[in-house]
Amino acid sequence: MLELDCDNYSNATMRGLRTLQHEVLESLACGKPLLDTMNELCRRAEQLAPGVICSILTVDREGRLHPLTGPSLADEDSASLAADFGEPVEVNDIENDPHWVEFRARALPLGLPACWRSPIRGSDGRVIGTFAIYYRSRREAGALDRTIASTCVHLCAIALEQEERDQRIRRLAYFDAVTGVANRASMEQCGEAAIAAAIANGFGAAIYGIDLDNFKEINDTLGHRAGDILLRSVAERISSILNEGDIIARIGGDEFAVVRSNAASPADVRGFAMRLMEAMAAPFDLEEAMATVGVSVGIARAPDDGHDLRTLMRKADFALYDAKSSGRGHFRFFDPKIESRVAANRRIWQDLRQAVASGEFELHFQPIVALDITRVCGYEALLRWRHPRDGLRAPEDFFPVAAKAGLLYEIGDWIVNEACASAAALPPDTRVGVNVSQAQLERSGFAGRLAEAIAAAGLSPARIEIEVGGSAELAADTETLDCLSQIRALGVSVALDDFGAGGAALAHLYAFPVDRVKISRPLIRDAQTRPRAATIVKTIVGLARDLGLATTAEGVETDAQLRMLRQFGCDEIQGFVISPPRPLSSFLEHAEKAHPPSSRA
Repeated sequence: MLELDCDNYSNATMRGLRTLQHEVLESLACGKPLLDTMNELCRRAEQLAPGVICSILTVDREGRLHPLTGPSLADEDSASLAADFGEPVEVNDIENDPHWVEFRARALPLGLPACWRSPIRGSDGRVIGTFAIYYRSRREAGALDRTIASTCVHLCAIALEQEERDQRIRRLAYFDAVTGVANRASMEQCGEAAIAAAIANGFGAAIYGIDLDNFKEINDTLGHRAGDILLRSVAERISSILNEGDIIARIGGDEFAVVRSNAASPADVRGFAMRLMEAMAAPFDLEEAMATVGVSVGIARAPDDGHDLRTLMRKADFALYDAKSSGRGHFRFFDPKIESRVAANRRIWQDLRQAVASGEFELHFQPIVALDITRVCGYEALLRWRHPRDGLRAPEDFFPVAAKAGLLYEIGDWIVNEACASAAALPPDTRVGVNVSQAQLERSGFAGRLAEAIAAAGLSPARIEIEVGGSAELAADTETLDCLSQIRALGVSVALDDFGAGGAALAHLYAFPVDRVKISRPLIRDAQTRPRAATIVKTIVGLARDLGLATTAEGVETDAQLRMLRQFGCDEIQGFVISPPRPLSSFLEHAEKAHPPSSRA
């Protein structure tokens, strides 16, 4: 609290100053608006020193002055008298003072020929404002004026710093720290009101859920600073195409939302989506690199799709999910069919988490027969999910959802461990093939975990074969290729799966460290009726032989296909002509008959 010199002033003056302090501090404690509090401060000061006019200006962090209040001046007059003085300045003749050359033509017509101005400093010493007393006659500031000014400057410093703190808190509460646009909380508050008003006025509204297509790659390769620059740039580009009354918010890591409160027609809603995509098309300057970023957009409309923000956001999210599933750079309107499809996937998602915990997964095995000896030489382990409600489900029904749910690694590790344990129960002259995704190979330590699973099963590494599908990304990933080399160094063989279809191509035979080529089911199917396909199969078999690689034909279903493959010199076959995938117990019983315990290693 500022100490007042009671000896030099009347009791009435001192009571007035104490009342001024008390009322200002009480206003601040009660959270009254800054402008109201500062208006009252100026009026009280003017009452204590009749014939003076007080004004307060604020100074932002860039050093710009902003008129706050001058209750005895018109707003434009208060603004016109703004001058940046960082030190106390006493001017008893504005008309002839060199500092006031720019402002004298504004002050003198108001009948203000003299001024006492003092800077308001924050606790860190920065000038955060100025407090000025203007006189209606040429004169110097008296002792009372200086005391009043000191008291007011002290109170202004407390008030302005509290306002800065409150603004920072409000900004943290309602604005995104990285981009400066509204955050989710702010959007929920303002967006709800905007939608209600738009519906009431018959304008219609639209919600746009916006997701950056390759933000993670930029963040991972260029760093978080580049990611933050990108987010700010995206927010600026979106803001540049908004109309007055529209709201933009960052609602997640790389997710934005726009609320447009005047979007009456489908054509207008679609037109904005197209402008949004166009705004993102140009490369972004991230300082160290240029990057092109696409966006996926989901759209919900009011009142067609809902009347409240929560409902519309949920439906825009469904549409966004559909847009992303269709590939990058798309926008989609909400459709009830999308909701049903997404809801089904989310049920699978929830059920999958329960499946992992409850042990609902199991492996089925499909025999692989060596054609030279016409005997089972191995099995491929195939994942099945015994769903408590839907029954047995194949991987294509749930694996994409498992990947998005982050369960791929956990399920993948279970498959490897279960396959190794199962291989130990099968005859010692058979191997077990295990399908492994690129994501599993990219994960650090896969070869080590495979070695642990083999050791835990008491198994020879030669009894396990890792099957991997080819892709352009896999062929270019040095870490993944190193992992495959580590796997082979363990004594585990590697097979290039689904060759002749999908991503596997001739280039992968050169790039991959593999031991076997598994010829795809579609190619085997077509080879029986299409001469070109038959020629391709024959060529693959011959090329693999020349490269010292074994060949296995997948999906063999007829005797005619079997005879053709034997004629081509294919090493092994796998398919329904031998057996469909079955539980391990089906084959163990047969294996016991063929290999009595006394004869098994």
